[in-house]
Amino acid sequence: MAAQSTESNAILENLEAKLRADCQPGSALEEQAFQRYVWANYQCERVRILETLTEERWLANADAPQYLSALERIAKIAALHERRADRALRQLRLLQQDRFAAYEVQAELTLLGQDAPIPKSLPITEIRKSNLQRTNPNYLAQFLLYQTEEVKQIADEMLRNAKANPMPPQSVDDLLQWAKDQGL
Repeated sequence: MAAQSTESNAILENLEAKLRADCQPGSALEEQAFQRYVWANYQCERVRILETLTEERWLANADAPQYLSALERIAKIAALHERRADRALRQLRLLQQDRFAAYEVQAELTLLGQDAPIPKSLPITEIRKSNLQRTNPNYLAQFLLYQTEEVKQIADEMLRNAKANPMPPQSVDDLLQWAKDQGL
């Protein structure tokens, strides 16, 4: 039994290494989804072997109804593990989409000269899809910035200054210079 366990562990580790090269999880959340995906695939492989053995026994003993019954149960178990693998891979892909969308938002934050943490669980891809205004990474970057108290205070101060010193209409160059002077 211990030898079989060692062999199973080696198969699982080999599968994990192969899938890791393809999936490349980049965070703890992605790693969890990846581990669920690996485990479900490993279980699928084990069930396939069991299914093949049971089918061979059933074909050799077509008169024995227990083999057909066992084959049906094994097929249900195989379908369960396949659904688990599909769900885990779908979750991993969603997390990776959000990670790459977060890179765009982080780039916008950097351009704004700010740094705001972006939670790994934030569904940035869905947020960007939900509102056309939010498709711009700059919008999300500014949204994240305004969640910090320091930035809220700076924004309030800038708003008070703008109300106290309204800017008359000017040329585009003057407007750009004013924005730079204001630190925008």
